[in-house]
Amino acid sequence: EDADLCSELLQESLAAMQSLPVATLFDDSSVSPVWMEVVDRSAKFLKQVVLGEDNSGVSSTVPMADQHYALCLLLELATQRATLSHLLEAVLLLLHLHSSRSHLDNRSDDAAVNPPLVPLLRRLESIPSAKPTTATNEEWNDNTPFRVSPTACFLQYLELPEDDCMDLQLAAIVIMAHLDRLSTPYLPPATFLQNSKLFQDVQAWGWLPWDLGDTPHSCEQIGELGVSSMVCGEQGILLLSHWGKLYFMQYTSETQTPEKVEGLNNVEVVEIAAHPDAKHYLALTSEGEVYAWGNGDGGRLGLGDISNRDEPTLVTTLSGLKVTKIAVGNTYSAAVTSRGELFTWGRGNYGRLGHGSSEDVNLPTLVVGLKGQHIVDVACGSGDAQTLAVTDSGLVFSWGDGDYGKLGRGGSDGSKLPKLVDCLQGVEISRVYCGAQFSLALSSTGDIYAWGKGDNFRLGHPSEEHVRFPKIIQAMKGKRVKELAVGLVHVLALTESGEVYSWGKQEYAQCGDPAPSDEPHLVTPLCGKTIVGIACGPT
Repeated sequence: EDADLCSELLQESLAAMQSLPVATLFDDSSVSPVWMEVVDRSAKFLKQVVLGEDNSGVSSTVPMADQHYALCLLLELATQRATLSHLLEAVLLLLHLHSSRSHLDNRSDDAAVNPPLVPLLRRLESIPSAKPTTATNEEWNDNTPFRVSPTACFLQYLELPEDDCMDLQLAAIVIMAHLDRLSTPYLPPATFLQNSKLFQDVQAWGWLPWDLGDTPHSCEQIGELGVSSMVCGEQGILLLSHWGKLYFMQYTSETQTPEKVEGLNNVEVVEIAAHPDAKHYLALTSEGEVYAWGNGDGGRLGLGDISNRDEPTLVTTLSGLKVTKIAVGNTYSAAVTSRGELFTWGRGNYGRLGHGSSEDVNLPTLVVGLKGQHIVDVACGSGDAQTLAVTDSGLVFSWGDGDYGKLGRGGSDGSKLPKLVDCLQGVEISRVYCGAQFSLALSSTGDIYAWGKGDNFRLGHPSEEHVRFPKIIQAMKGKRVKELAVGLVHVLALTESGEVYSWGKQEYAQCGDPAPSDEPHLVTPLCGKTIVGIACGPT
């Protein structure tokens, strides 16, 4: 008798719930908190019935019909509350029941197996879609592309079972389709989504032919690309969009007109590399492969010769090694693999490649002097170049030309093999950077260390003296810097809070402020904007 009474109570409750208009409980502020507590407790009880559990969470024998009524009640309750979270919880429950081995096999067409969910789906179907709430200036003509909605097609040709019983997984899909249908009118029009400048503001300053002035100005054409990252070479800016497309824009362009880089249509680019003193570029794909193009002098492209390439060309020597990091110097290149191995190639002057000689190398070659170390980052320099690498334990190695103490070991001696920068032991370094005759390291706590040539206050220290050992930049201590961008003689620093600081040479106002400064200072025209990425060109 108790079982029959419970079944009758569930049936009557379901019938009462189905008689109510949809979204009756949406405005819970107009419902007594006591009643809302009753609703929450009822939902918890119904879920236990659906899962066949008692109050202690132990499985119990619940008639299948009662489980079906409880499930329908739960779903009706979700439509009455009419919030996205409650409806998604209902969908997740359906999917859980479908996949759970301890419950029913929903591949059967037997009505006893599938619950009567069709009435609920018909209620969702009867809810009319709202008119678009966002205005659009689009006018239809013969050239307007015809847009087909997969959701609309699915719902239009969906045939619901006549016996009201529905497969659980299919019911979940239908509910999600109706959620998509009902939310679509509230989405921005296609033109708004395509116009990325409404979401992104790219600021530029310094020596550029666009007459931007001495302070940051918006670059609308660049912002429209949906830029995910950018790097600056000697001749122009390389841009990577959120959709994995590459664009290049020359500094000498009188208008902001990025041109698409051809030759990478069938790969997904995830990282790009350039150098303010270099005429070649690298691109890293999601598969860990490297493409190179530009000036090939000295073998810097890693393609086995010294020829130039107009389009990105696969560096086959690195294929299969799963490259995770790439870097470009003025006449050479580097790559780090997932195993922590470092490969370098190109001009070998001053031993910058780390192979123990000054010979040029036309193909990527393993830096054997770092065997046993797991490299995670590498930086390549310009002119009389130095090279820096950091390990997964935060150790820093340097090699190449040692003028002005830029290798960080005191004195001006160079090295053709990697050597440890002893002064940074005990500091967990995460990133390294090379400028013109100076070096920088960023710690995991956001502190910056700088050393090398001090002219033009490029080191961020309050004097122009050369520094031959790594020295923390006191003016940036505690700022929690997450990224640096290094030009030839100036530096930008991006903090975790989205602020940008600058220091160094100010000949073309490349520090974002026409007033000279001998210490790092906040780029005030950017205040109020949350900056997410930075890049530095030559000037």
